[in-house]
Amino acid sequence: MTLTRIGFGVIIIIFPAYLLGVSDIELAVALALYPVLEAFSAIPVGRLCDTRGRKRVFVFALAYVAILTGAIGVTRNLYFVATVHALMGIGAAGVTVSSLTMITDATNLGNRGKGMGLFDFSNIGGYAAGVLVGGGLHTYFASQLGYAFAVTGGAIAAALLVSTILLREPPHQIKREAVLVNPLRALDARTKAILPVWLALTAMIGIAFYLPRALSNLGFEATTTSYVLFVGVAGLGVGSVGFGALSDKIGREKVLLVGVVGLLGLLLSLATTLSGGATIDTLVHNLYIIAPFALATSALVPSILATVGDRARQEMRGSAMGIYSVMLSGGIAFGTLVAGFAHTMGGLPAILYAGAVIFLAACLVSLFLTRRLKS
Repeated sequence: MTLTRIGFGVIIIIFPAYLLGVSDIELAVALALYPVLEAFSAIPVGRLCDTRGRKRVFVFALAYVAILTGAIGVTRNLYFVATVHALMGIGAAGVTVSSLTMITDATNLGNRGKGMGLFDFSNIGGYAAGVLVGGGLHTYFASQLGYAFAVTGGAIAAALLVSTILLREPPHQIKREAVLVNPLRALDARTKAILPVWLALTAMIGIAFYLPRALSNLGFEATTTSYVLFVGVAGLGVGSVGFGALSDKIGREKVLLVGVVGLLGLLLSLATTLSGGATIDTLVHNLYIIAPFALATSALVPSILATVGDRARQEMRGSAMGIYSVMLSGGIAFGTLVAGFAHTMGGLPAILYAGAVIFLAACLVSLFLTRRLKS
């Protein structure tokens, strides 16, 4: 998982420099196509995990992603790159859904939060390492950026080799009945009530994917941007392990509430801090305000994933995690497009304020659904 996410992190950093001469909206669309196809393929992939096995889906998806990552470096033609990047979304669904399903199989109520925290650490830590590696590859292959994608594809191929040899599929019930028409049947009503928060959270990831473009327009070099994102994302990954374990002790919903407050505070504090101009010095001087909110934000993902794993029907875990991938990819696509439009209208602060409005609205909807369910 870590090696795969490193590959995706590299793409995030290099894309703005690789696709020269494209508008903000064109870049946003090129980035968003990938999660759109991931969203459409996630539910079928989840069904395959339930009926054909987790490891089989995982290994095939890794091979698929490795080939397409290398293919991006063939040409800088916008339409070719956007198409290949979009098709990679199918492989991303395979990697994510099968990984989460296997982790759910291998854990129980007493340690599932910690397990999901470790997954999130691998996931986010891979992105963090990817943006750092991407900054280095951007410098090393400055005149031939296509080679950076070849190197990244090779790293994912290494993950494929390791997984083929070492990965063992956990025991699980195999779904033999007809194909599931409505994957939401895998979730209970309480879990469905938090889906708006889940979708908004993943939209924040889409906004983060757009930040390299926004920062580059303010004069940040790709290497500097990679350092900034590495520190922020790595902190989230470390925090997710601790909060995941905490959710095993005090409950998922309490930890989820900590994450909600943290993300709202992070977006608003960043927007306020950067409204006067974005510099490294500005971020450092306001770190004592931003850092606690950033740490609290890391409570969101492990608590949500553990909640889904706890409540999903065992024979439908693949389908349940397919819903997660739909939320993830749909939110990323939506967030990327919102970031592109907001950046066009008001720069970096507008992106952050837009994110805060979206997340607050989603929290209110989930709160309404939860209270209605309790009443």
